[in-house]
Order: sequence, then C-alpha cells, then structure tokens
Amino acid sequence: MRIGIECGGTFTDLVVLDEDGRIIATNKVFSTPDDPSRAVIEALEGIDPQLCQDAELLHGSTVATNALLERKGGPIGLVTTAGFRDIPFLRRQDRKTMYDLRYVSPQPLIERRNIVEVGERLTADGTVHRELDDASVRDAAKILMDAGVASVAVALLHSYANPDHEVRVRELLRETGVTVPISLSHEVAREFREFERYTTTTVEAFIRPRVSTYLERLDRSVAGLGIRSLGIMQSNGGIVNPQTVIEHPVTMLLSGPAAGVAGAITVGNRAELRDIVTLDMGGTSTDVAFIRDGHPDLQAETVIDGLPIRVPLIDIHTVGAGGGSIIRIDSGGLLTVGPDSAGADPGPACYGRGGTAPTITDANVVTGIIPSDTLIAGRFAVDRDAAFRAFQPLADALGTDVYAVAGDAIRLANVAMAGAIREVSLERGHELEAASIVAYGGAGALHAAAVADEIGIDRVVVPPYSGLTSAYGLLAAAFQRDFAFTWFQDDCAKLDAEQLRHITGAQLSDAMDAVTAFGVDAEGLKPTWIADMRYRGQGFELSVLFDPDSSTAVADMIRDFHGTHARQFGHSDDTRVVQLVTIRLRLAGPSPELVPPRTPPVDTAPVSAALRFAGGEVAATIAHRGQLSATTLSGPAVVVDVSATTFVPAGWRATVDDHHNLVVQRNQP
Repeated sequence: MRIGIECGGTFTDLVVLDEDGRIIATNKVFSTPDDPSRAVIEALEGIDPQLCQDAELLHGSTVATNALLERKGGPIGLVTTAGFRDIPFLRRQDRKTMYDLRYVSPQPLIERRNIVEVGERLTADGTVHRELDDASVRDAAKILMDAGVASVAVALLHSYANPDHEVRVRELLRETGVTVPISLSHEVAREFREFERYTTTTVEAFIRPRVSTYLERLDRSVAGLGIRSLGIMQSNGGIVNPQTVIEHPVTMLLSGPAAGVAGAITVGNRAELRDIVTLDMGGTSTDVAFIRDGHPDLQAETVIDGLPIRVPLIDIHTVGAGGGSIIRIDSGGLLTVGPDSAGADPGPACYGRGGTAPTITDANVVTGIIPSDTLIAGRFAVDRDAAFRAFQPLADALGTDVYAVAGDAIRLANVAMAGAIREVSLERGHELEAASIVAYGGAGALHAAAVADEIGIDRVVVPPYSGLTSAYGLLAAAFQRDFAFTWFQDDCAKLDAEQLRHITGAQLSDAMDAVTAFGVDAEGLKPTWIADMRYRGQGFELSVLFDPDSSTAVADMIRDFHGTHARQFGHSDDTRVVQLVTIRLRLAGPSPELVPPRTPPVDTAPVSAALRFAGGEVAATIAHRGQLSATTLSGPAVVVDVSATTFVPAGWRATVDDHHNLVVQRNQP
C-alpha cells in the first residue's frame, strides 16, 4: 500500500492506493497547526489498520513554513568572513512598498551579537587570497557555545566557487565541541549573490531543529502504526527521504502546494491537455501555477516573510483568498477578503466549531452554492444559520442584505484568484486562450468557472476526489533532487562545448554521490540541465534547458535564451553578449503508474433548489457527481461530492470525460 497525507491550513487529507495504483480509501480531518503530526496520526487511525501495515507513507506539510513565519526557535549563530558581519542586515535596495513612509524592513533571523568573523578570504573565482585562520574558528566556536545557539550557519565570501574553507570550518567547530546542527552555505545554495546566500543559510539553520524534531517524531509515530517507510515532498515537486529534508529543510518550505501541482499535472497528462492552470483553493489560501506541456515553470528564489530564499521550487503564486478567508469592511468602508483566515480552529462560522467571523465558505453557504445538507469532510453538518449570523453585521453596516454581501465577497475572491493566474501566465509570457483550469482543493471547483470567465478560459477540469488532489499528488510524484552551482562565463559564445561537457560531467558525478549517500539508488535517475543566462549588464537571469552532450549545446543555449527573453518581455537582441551565470541539474526518477480514480456511481436523482444572490432567487439543479457518468448538466447547477462541491454557472455545462474528470465548459454561441 501507498498512503499520501497532505497537511493544509484547515484540513489534513489522506489517500490510500493499492499495489495496482487504485484509490481504495480516503480520509479528511481538521489540521492541528500547533503540531501537524497529530492530524497525520488521526487521519491514519481513521482508516482500516491493515492498510497501514508495511505501507509507504508520502507526506507534505507546512511545518517548515510555519517555523519560519512564527519565528519560534532557539537563537542561531553565523560564522562569516572577517569584514562581512553585516551582510544579513544590508539587504537589497528594492522594497515591496516603495512609497510607504512607515515601511519597516523584515528583520533577519539572527542577532548581530551571534555573528562571528573568522580570518579567511577567497576571490570571486575561488582562489585563496588568505588562508583560513584555524585559531579564529576555535574562538568563534567558544563564543557561539557560550551564547547557547541552537544551530550554526556558516557562510563565507565566494564559497560557492570554492567550498574548502567552509568544510574546514565545520570540521574545526566539531573538533571544538560544537554539537548543534551546522549548515554550510555552499551545500544550501551554491550560488553567487551574498545576501541571498547568507539569508537562505540562516533560514535553514533556523528551521532545521524544528523540522528535524517534527520528522523524527513523525517517523517514530507512524512506524508504530505499521508504516514501513516515510517520504517527504519538496518545494520542487519531488519526493525524498526524511534524512535529506532534515539535512536541507529549506527544500520543504512549499511542499503542500507542490503536491497539488503534481496531482494536477497527472490529471492534465491523462486528459492530453497541453496547457493547464492549476487552481488549488483550500481553507487558508489559493495557489495557482501554469503548466506547459506537462512541465511547470520553475523559479530559483522565493520570498517568505520578507526574506529571500534561494531554493528550487515550482512557480506557484499564492493569494489570501481561501475558503476560510475572513471578510471585513476596511477603514474606507469597502468590503475586503483576507488575507487572514479562520483556519482549522475555529474555522468558518458554518463549521459549528465556535467561529463567528464571516468567510468565503460562509458566503457560499448563504447563497446556497454549498447546499445546506452538505457534510464537511464527509462528516460534519453545515450550520447555515451561523453563516447568516456572521454576515448580518456586515449587511447592516453596508445598508444591504446578507445575500448581497455574500455575493460581493465571492466576486472579490474570484477577482483575486484571476489576478494570481494572470501573474503566473500572461506576465510570464504564456497565453491563456487554449489553456484549461484544473480545479482542486476543498473550494477550487466552487469558484473555478467564475474565475475562468474572468480571464477568458472556456474549460475547467475537476478531477475525481478533487478535494484530495494534493494528497493524491504525493502518490503521483517521483524522486527528485535539484543541484546548482554558479559558473560565471562572461561571453557564452566563447564557451567551448568540451569544457561545458567536462563541468557538467563533474557536477553530475557529485550529484550522484550526494543522492547515493542518502540511500537512493542513483541508477535510472534522469538528469535535466538548466542554464541561468542573461544579457551582459542585466541584473537578473532567465532559465533555459540544454543538453550538454549535444555538439551544438552552446549555440542552442544562446538561441533559446533569446527566444525566452522575447516571449517573456516582448523583445530580444541577438547582437548583445549573453552571459552564463548558473548551471542547474535536476535528477528525477520514474513516475509511479496509477489507475485513474473515478467517483463511485449513486442512484439518487437530481433535485431542484434555489440559489440566492443580490438580484433574487435563481433556480438550479443539485446533482451528485456519481449521477453524471453519461449525462450533461446545464448551469446553473451544483455538483456535490464527498470531497468537494462544483458550481456550474448559467451559460456553462458539465460532463464527465473518458478519464472520469468532471469537465465544465462554456456554452458556445
């Protein structure tokens, strides 16, 4: 058996596959943000105990992100090159709110008194300008031990070009008695740009104790239920063993959203969809990504809580418009949605768990888009009266009725999601005319058609068990590790193909050794090469795929860079010098074979109901998804299922395709 468990902000989802790749059990429980492992154990204990025996558990969680956002943890120390103590505080000159006179820069995770300098210096090409002063490292160790740090980051100038001094610093720290975890910047992010590399290393050092404690405790707990092995989803969409994540916890920061994208890609590939937009609307937020030819856009950096983090991850854009997003009136008297959420405890008012603030889920209950007899997570009844009571103060303040406020809130959420999709598609140079939305998450299918209408997309695909797609995506993902190193070439046209093959061959050998060291069978892993390139004088890079074994690799890289630049920015210049900055390597294993899931058929007949909006009542059909195997349902209609509900607006229709997906399409004139 293989079990996927994804911990979201509101719910923790579980999917079980048998040895043939068929879904044989599911579960959904409320998340426990204070300790996500409690929800994992509750979800496992809610299924047949025999399913856990000798099973493989694949897991995605927000524990690393929460550790960073909450900034809870012991003090950390930083060992750096003499003269560069203040790099974590210098930052870049750009700022998120340029004209905000009250703007306060995000604070580093480290106190300045815990940053110690050691004598050493490398030049930009890795040449030793000053040998490492061992005595200064021993002095640094004493200072850090006296400070009681919980972990240590080591970030030396230009160590991406030559890691020898960082490796020696770790050896000396251990010899001197430092027993806490030590993170080396060249192992975390072997790339240039000191501020980003230093910040990423301190982030890893900060979250490492909490992540390692969580994963070690979880591994022991699930083993007690009979689980044979544990796999962890990374932000890049790949699965690795827990020890890899314990050593490099920054790779786990966005593992939950990445799992959903992996599931959506599986759905899109089965349906032979070339371009898809993923729409993952959960209880806390909505995550969107653009997938072209079965491959998501990747980025090398993200920003969390104002801190830039150099880590390979799927290009996912998040907006605070989830089912639990709280609806308020701002200081200007306007209705706003999010970004704060009711979360799992107490949750939306309609959950009946003590929540009183109105949310998007409550708005859908008020309008009738979520029918009153819906069971949350298949078990908990919806409290429609509580949803009404939550909205009444807003309606009174705005001088209107509850239905109007609920409808306006839903539209605001839809606009926010549409804006997020434009950011990951049109602003990246992707067209949307031929794309389809793959909607999932507990609330994705409720809003997907309206969001599609907002951005001009004509088709929405809702997979079976859409509310559990992220957990299913864990089971669809393969092993994957990413490696990168800065190898600056000022004029790519002068690069020799043989030199490129030599440098990539050495990197591939090192990467194979790295994965083997963590118990992974490297045979059968497929390498993918990516080059970060730019025009001379630019301060940013674009990524292009390349084949180092091709005799025309260099020319192909330059050509593809010009094309990528033209697609994303609308222009290119083949007379300008192109620089090669960083080479990236991805090692991926084969994807598992899965049987397409399907919704079990039901015998109940569709019924009629009234949806309430500001303009009055609208007659709609309420049908169970298991009734639609051979019929077409015209909107307005609501399709209910055990894991999620789908709304089909007027002017749209719903059918079931050959892969058991619910396809919601716009009626053509």
